[in-house]
Amino acid sequence: MRHIQAELRVLSDGEIEQIHEASVQILSKIGLHVPNAQVCRAAAALGAKTDGETVRIPSEALAPILAEARAGRHAFPKAGHTVRKITGNVSTQVFTYDYSTGTRRRGTLQDVRDGIALIEGLPNIPRSGAVVLPSDVPLPDVMCYREIYQRARKDGGTYVLSAYAARYILEMARVMGRTVSYLLDTVSPLSFTRESLEIGLLFAQAGMPLEMTPLVMAGSTAPVTLAGALAQQNAEVLGLLFLIYALTGKIAKYVGSAHSNDLMHSMMCSFGSPNQVLFGIATAQMAAFYGLASGSNSGLTDALAPDFQAGFEKSFSAVCSVLAGSDAIGGQGIVGADQGFSFAQLVLDDAWLDAVNYALAGFEVNEDTLGLDTLKQVGIGGNFLSELHTVAHMRTSWWANEVFPRQTFSEAQAPETALARAQARANALILENRAEDPVIPASLVQQLDEIVGEALRCRPEAGQ
Repeated sequence: MRHIQAELRVLSDGEIEQIHEASVQILSKIGLHVPNAQVCRAAAALGAKTDGETVRIPSEALAPILAEARAGRHAFPKAGHTVRKITGNVSTQVFTYDYSTGTRRRGTLQDVRDGIALIEGLPNIPRSGAVVLPSDVPLPDVMCYREIYQRARKDGGTYVLSAYAARYILEMARVMGRTVSYLLDTVSPLSFTRESLEIGLLFAQAGMPLEMTPLVMAGSTAPVTLAGALAQQNAEVLGLLFLIYALTGKIAKYVGSAHSNDLMHSMMCSFGSPNQVLFGIATAQMAAFYGLASGSNSGLTDALAPDFQAGFEKSFSAVCSVLAGSDAIGGQGIVGADQGFSFAQLVLDDAWLDAVNYALAGFEVNEDTLGLDTLKQVGIGGNFLSELHTVAHMRTSWWANEVFPRQTFSEAQAPETALARAQARANALILENRAEDPVIPASLVQQLDEIVGEALRCRPEAGQ
């Protein structure tokens, strides 16, 4: 048996049914605030009950979509597959934090370019993205997409901030022949903004996918109990499944980003409390109940420095959610609970992801790997350093990463920290992979520049 086999559970089958029934009641009795007539009409066509901007979804309208999900008619692995690998992604932040100077500032377009270069050299971050929202340019989401398309060899994207910007981002994606998705999310509890629905319609009309990650906050935008927060998260996920299907005809992946608020102290949203472990496991179980692959905001931390707290919180929730069946974790490179982005932190995150994936891959037991013939030759009291069996297998039997080396004390120098190594590696990768010239043909560069130029000229504030 080559791979890790595990099934972490925090919910019994009966409790899963209870959460499902509570969610169905929320959707059918309370409903969702959907301030867009076209989306309401699409929902009504699938059997939803609309009353002005309130959409209620009876169980009989939801049932056919859940049946499709359970039948596996979607574009991602069905629930129940054993997770063999996890990857990281970047979640666009407002601030950049530099650990070496202890300074936090608003992100810039140069940070975005440096982030693209860094991601190029990180194997466990497969998609590029804007590491920050650049504060020094207009239409930052449009500008970020141009940077990603012109400078990144990996595909990627960032948050779409307005319906105005969405039109130009979709046009750039068309020129590039890329698929670009929109994160159509609720504003908990149980609501949408007009702008997000308008953007979602534009993406659906362009044949682009819609995704979800409802972020309920236990104690502020959801019941304080984990059971209550999970029921509301599940209701918002099911509501999004229904509306996304109504707009695109496609089943979306089950992604839930429930968190708890620190009600008794700071009111901060927590990224690293043990509740994230429980939310991650329960989210995986609820997704599996519907036959869907899942993601949750795991692998995160509340720590503002990459210290023991950060490493413990990140690994605890990430490993538990993966062993429960989730194949997607939260955005990496984040300082604390969305307090900023750190280039060094992203390098650290890529390293621990590599270690986790090494363990998830397991090891083989066969005649060759058992090495009995070599054991017989070496015999009692010998050593294996010079054996051909050792030479043949030593690279595949050891995990090596320059960010997490094996160290010994030396009188010549003080022990080096992982943060120092990560910062040095970040600096080196940015220099190595920085694309001073676009990585796409000049004809595409010209088309992208023309689209961005029109977006800048025609934006409402440009004429003021």
